Amino acid sequence: MKEQYLKEFFEKSPTAYSYHRAIMDEWGIPCDYEFLAVNQTYETLMGVKASDVIDKSFYGVFPEGWEGESQWKETFNNAIMSQKATQFDMNHYSIQKWIRVKVFPLDEHIFGCIYVDVTKEYMLDKEIEGFLKVNLDMLCVATTDGQFLKINKQFEHVLGYTFEELLGESFVSLVHTDDVPSTLAAMKDLEDQKEILSFVNRVRCKDGSYKYIDWRSQPNGKYIYASARDITEKRVAEKNLIQLNKTLQNKNKVLKNLAITDELTGLYNRHFIEQRIKEKLDYADASHEPVSIIIFDLDHFKRVNDTWGHPVGDEVLKHTAEITRSIIRKSDIFARLGGEEFVILMRRSTIDDAVVVAEKIRTVIEDSGHSIAGKLTASFGVAERREFESFYSLYRRADEALYRAKKGGRNRVVSSGT
Repeated sequence: MKEQYLKEFFEKSPTAYSYHRAIMDEWGIPCDYEFLAVNQTYETLMGVKASDVIDKSFYGVFPEGWEGESQWKETFNNAIMSQKATQFDMNHYSIQKWIRVKVFPLDEHIFGCIYVDVTKEYMLDKEIEGFLKVNLDMLCVATTDGQFLKINKQFEHVLGYTFEELLGESFVSLVHTDDVPSTLAAMKDLEDQKEILSFVNRVRCKDGSYKYIDWRSQPNGKYIYASARDITEKRVAEKNLIQLNKTLQNKNKVLKNLAITDELTGLYNRHFIEQRIKEKLDYADASHEPVSIIIFDLDHFKRVNDTWGHPVGDEVLKHTAEITRSIIRKSDIFARLGGEEFVILMRRSTIDDAVVVAEKIRTVIEDSGHSIAGKLTASFGVAERREFESFYSLYRRADEALYRAKKGGRNRVVSSGT
């Protein structure tokens, strides 16, 4: 009668029970465990049927390679070898629960187990404690080597994976190749129990696309509690803003060039001379270098426009600019002041140097002519800057020399003071 009650107590108890026989290897060390009996509560708790486990080995029911396996084996070995009761907590992915297992010896190779669901305790004592330290958005629990233990619905929603699809999946395998080194470094910090307040990497979604994820992670022993947010739209907007800024900078550069450049000839314009020439002259003063100026314009240019029209006149101006540019130095400042008037500012040049250059330009203009307008000539005024002389004063003296060149018959070079 007692045996019947004991049997019913075992089978109908609200506490999960099982008992087993140890399977020994050739050295007398337990290597596996045979299921001898389980009760109904065990079946419900562990999600298995008695018929599926009785007379089968433990590893036949629960294959190797799961979280806490080594501790499970050590605990059972100690119980059998030392014949002392012990306990440990397990979390097998097939049941997705934290189970506290109390092991106690019954005979030399026979032992019993009592099972208690402690998932809520773990959530309260560990998960909640860890999660309160991070922003509650995408949530996950993982091991320090990157194996997922738990994720929430938002995590599934953002990346597209179900929990079952992530089981056994290494977190690093989802990370964009370019972000793997920094991710491994962050995981090393977590393994060293260092909190990470913000870390961004790209994670592959189920559909193959990548999203920028901003992580905040709190280590707790061998577990990592992390919250994360999808910042893809923010990153894309930032990239677009950077690109827009670059575009605007390029456009501003173009506009700036347009503001100081003569549209027809591509030379500097009067605005450049007015805005930038003072700094050039200040530099010359500081370095005590000579500066000379050449002013010239085309003789009887109005006739070209009146005879051939303004399009031909424009071609003549461009032709003159090209000729002059091919003769002067790159360091010389060459500008079109308007109409047919041009100016050349020559650093490190005396008036004699400037007269030689002006004469060369005058000769080439006269000799080359123009395919439509025919023979062209130009008149030149040259002046050397006095110490600390303003550009206006320098320009006025060169302009007076140009006036004398025109009064003297045009197609000639006249220097200031002659």
